Amino acid sequence: MAGVQRSRAVPDASAGIPLPPAHVDLRLDGNEGRPPGPGFFAALHDPELLRSYPLDRSLEAALAARHSVSEPRVVCGAGSDDLTDRLCRAVLEPGRGAVVPVPTFEMLGRHAAAAGATVREVPWLEGPFPRAEVLARIGADTGLVAIVSPNNPTGLVATAEDVRAVCAAAPHAAVLVDAAYAEFGGEDLTAAALPFPNAVVLRTFSKAFGLAGLRVGYAIADPPVASWLRAVGAAFPCGTLSRRAALHRLGSGGEEVAGYVVHVRAERERYRERLLAAGFQAAPSAGNFVFARGPHCEWLRDALLGLGIAVRCLHGGVRVTMPGSEAEFARLLRATSAALAPDALLFDLDGVLADVAGRRPLAEPAALAQLAAHRPLGVVTGCPRRLAESVLARHGLRGHVAALVCAEDGPGKPDPAPVRACLQRLGAASAWFLGDNPGDVLAARGAGAVPLAVAPHGIGAEGHARRLREVGAARLVDGFGGLQSLHSTVTVR
Repeated sequence: MAGVQRSRAVPDASAGIPLPPAHVDLRLDGNEGRPPGPGFFAALHDPELLRSYPLDRSLEAALAARHSVSEPRVVCGAGSDDLTDRLCRAVLEPGRGAVVPVPTFEMLGRHAAAAGATVREVPWLEGPFPRAEVLARIGADTGLVAIVSPNNPTGLVATAEDVRAVCAAAPHAAVLVDAAYAEFGGEDLTAAALPFPNAVVLRTFSKAFGLAGLRVGYAIADPPVASWLRAVGAAFPCGTLSRRAALHRLGSGGEEVAGYVVHVRAERERYRERLLAAGFQAAPSAGNFVFARGPHCEWLRDALLGLGIAVRCLHGGVRVTMPGSEAEFARLLRATSAALAPDALLFDLDGVLADVAGRRPLAEPAALAQLAAHRPLGVVTGCPRRLAESVLARHGLRGHVAALVCAEDGPGKPDPAPVRACLQRLGAASAWFLGDNPGDVLAARGAGAVPLAVAPHGIGAEGHARRLREVGAARLVDGFGGLQSLHSTVTVR
């Protein structure tokens, strides 16, 4: 295989899909929908679904009926990104161009580039669809024009008039109308696109229907274009089990899907309002996510990650999938408040506020007083109370500490109980916690406090830092001063 070479550079499709660390238990970084309830799986217990090749076309027939089109116009694929890839390979080649408003679904540009096409980007970060700019980029060599609405990651929408104008202006090109998020809001552009022979509408079962793991999407296109899509792809792009599951979800999951969409619509507006109050810029979204921009997007991502919630930073902003669940959304709100407007600041003692053995302070009283002027401060330590009181008093720190939890007060870290006890004594619902070892990080996260860690130095520092990150430290900071700087920069007071 050493002598085999690619004819041109092909982007790695997996390179842009980060995997969250092991401590994450709430993934809001992929825009997946809520999975079906237990009753859904009862219809999938037929062993033939695993043994047989997917020759049945019941799914295509049901989708054709749903959209009032003939069955030959429907092409199923392994997710709508599979069909995007097929379309790009069918209509693009070196010397042809693709007009793509950006930012948008990242695989679109990758598939176009992999086909050898020139990608002509049109900025669309806010406001209406940039129709005039898109039309100006269409030329004789244009093979593809993309309209993604609701757009990912911004949640912005195009209109039926935008679709009609682009289709009419580019009769020699395919117009990709990606409606993966159509169930969540905006104008469903499917009906506007279908009369045009150059329009290809993409839909998916990965979002509102909650079947992303089964990889089922579909295209609706004019019969000749549909035949191109079949010709350039695998014969069996989605398996028998996946097809049966999608068919069953289509026929019986309507009420469940509708309820999920209602939840998402309410959540995204509440979450957007929360981010606006914190100083972020966030346009109304028509997707199952909120996209916000601002100087502290990476901090929000890191803080939520420290609390076991994965979200995604891209295109200068942060995208947060709405869970569509009351309990999970409440958790997201609590974690966001802890990240951006904590009720309190908590510290370990030894190695954070003071070097107990070396009898020297690591924080200045004036600096601690400055923090205490904005939020109450607490100390959670494994030291005996007598020693902790003595150390804090010796260095002039005790008067600024509103709550002190010591070894005598209960189980030690990594049990979250002492952190919870400190929060209770302070009357605080949320906090940041600065420690210097994995036990501190685990205790903080278990109590819902954003876990920060002192960046280690000296021999073994690299391994210690790696361990702190592995157990979930949101950030490694340069001691007390690093926390003070972070607090002054990112918090709402």
